[in-house]
Amino acid sequence: MQVTSISAFRANIKQYYDEVLLTEEPLIITKGDTGAVLVPLNVFNAMQRRLEILGNSAVMKDIREATLQMKAGQLIEITDIDAL
Repeated sequence: MQVTSISAFRANIKQYYDEVLLTEEPLIITKGDTGAVLVPLNVFNAMQRRLEILGNSAVMKDIREATLQMKAGQLIEITDIDAL
């Protein structure tokens, strides 16, 4: 994860922008004791989706139950997805 000052970011915005898109690594932009983070839109959207899942107690309960079932060998084979 790269860190830069707001001054350096302003002076090289296109270079930083292109690098963030290419590497998909966040860029921390600092200004004094505060800062912001630049991330590609696809990374941001994935983070938002994960937060939605983690924040949904019913979904998390289903995931925990499915994990326990999987570890206990309680699996089913699906040969025809349309049959579900």
